Amino acid sequence: MKYLGATIDSEDIVFKPKRLTGSAEQFKLKEDRYGDPEIPNAEGVNVNIDWKPYQDSMYVTSEEAAFKIFNDDNHTLDGTLILTPGGLKADGLLDWDKAKMRSDLLSFGGYSVKADTTNLSIKSFDSDELALKTSNVNGVVDFEEQVGNFLANDDFLITELPYNKYITSMNEFAWNMKKGTIQFKSDPNKMGVFTSVHPDQDSLRFQGKDAFYDINTSELAITGVPYIVAADAFVYPDSGLVNIQKGGRMSTLENAKIIADTVNQYHVINRATVEVMGKKFYTASGFYEYNIPGKEQEIELQNIVGQRVGKGKRSEKRVVTRATGTITEEQEFYIDQKTSFQGTISLNAESKALKLDGFARLEAEKLPANPWFTISCDGDRKDLVIQYQKPKSIDGQPVQTGLYLSRETARIYPRVMMPLYFRKDRPVFPATGVFKYDEKKDEFLFGDSTKVISKEEVGNIFTFKNRDGSVHAEGKFNLCSEIDYIKVDAAGIGSTKFPPPPPVVDPNMIAIDDTISTVPAPAPEFPVTAELMCGIQLIVPDQLMRVMINDFNASSFDARIISYLTDIGFYRKAAFGIFPNNKDIQTAVNGMSSGYFDVPKKYNPYTFLFSRLKLKWDPDYQSFVTTEKSSGLATLNGENINRKVETYIEFKMPSNNDDRLYIFIKSPSDLYYFFGFKQGILNVVSNNPAFMDALRELKGKDKITKMPDGKTYEIQEVEPGTAQRFLRRIQAVND
Repeated sequence: MKYLGATIDSEDIVFKPKRLTGSAEQFKLKEDRYGDPEIPNAEGVNVNIDWKPYQDSMYVTSEEAAFKIFNDDNHTLDGTLILTPGGLKADGLLDWDKAKMRSDLLSFGGYSVKADTTNLSIKSFDSDELALKTSNVNGVVDFEEQVGNFLANDDFLITELPYNKYITSMNEFAWNMKKGTIQFKSDPNKMGVFTSVHPDQDSLRFQGKDAFYDINTSELAITGVPYIVAADAFVYPDSGLVNIQKGGRMSTLENAKIIADTVNQYHVINRATVEVMGKKFYTASGFYEYNIPGKEQEIELQNIVGQRVGKGKRSEKRVVTRATGTITEEQEFYIDQKTSFQGTISLNAESKALKLDGFARLEAEKLPANPWFTISCDGDRKDLVIQYQKPKSIDGQPVQTGLYLSRETARIYPRVMMPLYFRKDRPVFPATGVFKYDEKKDEFLFGDSTKVISKEEVGNIFTFKNRDGSVHAEGKFNLCSEIDYIKVDAAGIGSTKFPPPPPVVDPNMIAIDDTISTVPAPAPEFPVTAELMCGIQLIVPDQLMRVMINDFNASSFDARIISYLTDIGFYRKAAFGIFPNNKDIQTAVNGMSSGYFDVPKKYNPYTFLFSRLKLKWDPDYQSFVTTEKSSGLATLNGENINRKVETYIEFKMPSNNDDRLYIFIKSPSDLYYFFGFKQGILNVVSNNPAFMDALRELKGKDKITKMPDGKTYEIQEVEPGTAQRFLRRIQAVND
């Protein structure tokens, strides 16, 4: 039997009213590439025939082997052939060495096939796994030209790349069978999405404009990739190119950019080499941009890792990028305009600041020495503030900042991140906490963060002015800190200056006469001055204090009132340095704006509270002494006075720690009172008869008090000459 070019040899044909059935040992369809329609070669054995002439269709099925299609011994069809006047159709699976097509209706040409709806599986080059798998696509394959074109029938269908463990939303592609390549075609209105299905990659997902798959190398090249989100970072591939190898491994990204994290985008890493191993894990190396005004700098980060961190279930852990880099001294790296650094810099993408762990050095021209010192803190390069508490030099020696009293020379000297002359030198004004550099003023600020950063009125701040080498201290000072039984609290301002750095000698210069002395001239010494609000707490019987208070109250109309408004900033800061920062004290301090300072007695334990003492340090006397005839007496034993009165005070702090205190104060009525305290004895004298009578009437128990340490505190009357000798000493210091 022959039909439309097909030859069928059968011995059991059955004719029915509207159909013919039968079986045959062979079925042959002769190829015709030039007719209309084109007919492919088709062969089958042991087939069943179902011819429906009124439908112009003959259905041929094989009970044993698949049909051979075309003349190349490469294509088989497992299913049903349908021979019609329109050509050869089929319902089944078309299989050849490069792919499989399954469809309910395949339409064959002389050496081609097409289908409106088909499932396609393209085989990999060297594996049983598939290179590509997709379904519900419209496809045309020309075996003569060795090309195929496929387009999904639904916008939401995906294309699988099983050998590469990826899926993509790109569902239109051209397949070059001869070259073994697949070119995905992009939608100009939207980008394709590529998602890893590897079980260890947490559905890593990114977009791309175009993709090219090389079946021979199993490499998927995706172009136009704007970025990849890995862990908590944006990874920007160089030129937007990403290559996916077999098994889902992404090729190393060279010259990429990393921005972390994806929310705040605090940190940028350039010229990065990145290994993206999943949605929540990547490793990299690269260069961190650390530019400061006038300096473009980079930090090489060798171990950048973005991964899960913390405790809990794996699926619930947060992901964080962390990295470290090492800076050497030879790199001359600066963390701000005047602070160089060597050590380790660490990055945590959750924080805007970098972790600095190593050594810093102040590059200040007016410092006589600038050793390296330890730092270990977080720092934001855009507003760098360095925390410190107990820094050490590079050889492990403690370094200090502030004003210190030399036990050997009896001089107060400044330190700015330098070792002390002797470790036991006394801190007069220590500054710890944080430091930062003020570029506009060319100043380094050290001290409490409340003062350095927040500009609040509470706390200590020590300023080194690089333009002239001077220092300025503001806050609480340690006066007579080694004295027993009495207490001195002082706060305000102090200043001095570093001697100029020694001249730099050019080693290439040759001396004309090397017999000339090269001993350097002694460095100039600069005075140490202070202006302090000072509370002095003595043990003085109430009988004596009442006489003094009555005297000052009776004569205060003849004395000038303390003018707090002339320098209210000083008085406010000094008061907060002495008294607790609470609501009552804030109310008292705010009262200065109205011209008075009324401290609640429960916060004012001081025998004398002076509003402002102008002092200077005298190394010969080893003392801070007042430099002006009159000073402001704010309160006397807690009673408000707020008048300027004649006052002379000496805070003696000798190198043997035998601290002493001397006070000479005169009321407007021209009556004076002298107190001198040393080694547990308070010497007292006055030209006020009432005061002296009260002193002499004191009982023994009022004059001698046993202290908690077992020793005694004693009040002794001295001759008026003692007071006069003190006055002459003060005058000698100020002359």
